[in-house]
Amino acid sequence: MHAVRRTSWLLLTGLVLALGLAGCQSRPELDLTHMRPATVGEARPDVSFWGETVTYPFEVKYSTARDERGVEWEFAYMDEFIGEDISKAPTLVLVHGKGAAAGYWSELMETALEAGLRVVALDIPGYGKSIPGNLDAPLARTFEDTRQAWHRIASDELNIDNATYLGHSMGGQWVIGYTLSYPDAVDKLIVAATAGFEEYPRNITLPGGEVPWMDPVYAHDYDTWNETWAFTGRLDRERNTTEQQIRDFYYFKKRDPNTGEVTESDVGFFKKDGPDARWLTEARVGMIDGPQEELELWVIAYTRDIYSMGMELNREDPNSLFKRLTEIDIPVFIAFGADEPLIPTTVATGNTDLRNEVIKPAYMKLAEQGPKPVVKLYEGVGHFIHTDVPETFNNDVVDFVYNGRVSGPTEDPAKYEAAAVELPADVAAFVEADETAVRSGDVAAIMANYHPDFQSDGRDYEAQTNLYKTYGNQLKAKYEVEITGLEIEGDKALVDGAITTSFGKANLKGTYLIKEDGKWMWYGNRK
Repeated sequence: MHAVRRTSWLLLTGLVLALGLAGCQSRPELDLTHMRPATVGEARPDVSFWGETVTYPFEVKYSTARDERGVEWEFAYMDEFIGEDISKAPTLVLVHGKGAAAGYWSELMETALEAGLRVVALDIPGYGKSIPGNLDAPLARTFEDTRQAWHRIASDELNIDNATYLGHSMGGQWVIGYTLSYPDAVDKLIVAATAGFEEYPRNITLPGGEVPWMDPVYAHDYDTWNETWAFTGRLDRERNTTEQQIRDFYYFKKRDPNTGEVTESDVGFFKKDGPDARWLTEARVGMIDGPQEELELWVIAYTRDIYSMGMELNREDPNSLFKRLTEIDIPVFIAFGADEPLIPTTVATGNTDLRNEVIKPAYMKLAEQGPKPVVKLYEGVGHFIHTDVPETFNNDVVDFVYNGRVSGPTEDPAKYEAAAVELPADVAAFVEADETAVRSGDVAAIMANYHPDFQSDGRDYEAQTNLYKTYGNQLKAKYEVEITGLEIEGDKALVDGAITTSFGKANLKGTYLIKEDGKWMWYGNRK
């Protein structure tokens, strides 16, 4: 009797293992011999920077195709495979983020190629090696324009019937939109530190009135966009960014303009150094001394693509890209760094909680029709997962392409719950007093809630007073303080949360309160 039970148990175990392994594709181990280092040479104004001075880890090919409006776009891309039968190999298509280029995928391409994948990495027009061939193309292009053109290249020239598409940051939104437009062309979707999971207001309120900053009506009208977005000053700021500013920001540094003191910053690109991080840094720095027409096209694309993202994500649009996530019914892998510094985009969207306000809503929509997405947050990692932890992330990507799985631990966003913070009575009284004062418009009453030594992002007590004198009437209409995190130590308190006004939300993370004579006051972030 015991022998029969044992035999039955062994058979059952074997069956379970067989079922668990069914559908799992084996991962070959191949030798990659023709990869070269991606490099950035010395830039010259009379030599194409992206065409001649910058190299990618593999041969770059070029194709042109028209969008549905008949506009022609040139795409630069790498297309590599080192296995024996490309017709049987899974294909991985890589789409870079805003301001980046396909050359920063070298480590991921190496891992994926050695695992037997066909890998295609493209440059969106306006970036990387897709800059020189598009210098005469319209400045006002949408993501959908480029998706349409790329689809013609992928299907007609490269014979890619379907593939796993991986997008980083802005590229994540690009591949989400590509999946919605061409669902038969995508069999799995990977988004890393992705845009596309937040919606933006179509109009933003400024002292002079409402500005339609994300209105799709001028999607193909560059002059109207330029005039509408003039209030941001972003084009000139990016044109005039110095080498030192680039290097500081990319590596989470900030520099005091008066003393030159360098300190850690809360925002940046690379938490860890590596070849792809260095390559992208040198490429951005090199553009300064290269042909100005190439820099100008990059600056416009880098700036205008904030609008390109937002116009697809209007809160007022019943068919926004975010609302259409429910239409995706394929396996999805969502990857974020646990220390993500750029998402959520609090100033534009009002969101402050990555897990509860970005990942969870997207996860729930994606799970409506398709399988539950695989979600992983990488500890100690920022916005560039594939450069911060290349070995771990790159292997996760390959495993997901083959088998729909990644290494643990993974997350279950359905179980996320926003942490509730019960404020002490004296802090709650301070918040109420601050809100009441601002809504009254009485500047003296407002500034009574600020310590004389207030300092925040370069604004001292006097500057803050002048701010309320200038914008007090607009702030009266809407002003709410939400504290979601509070650490009190003696007479100081470190807070997290946001202030919501008619201008949008301001993040309070890293802001201090100080207690004097039994009363809490704003003390600023001390920067």
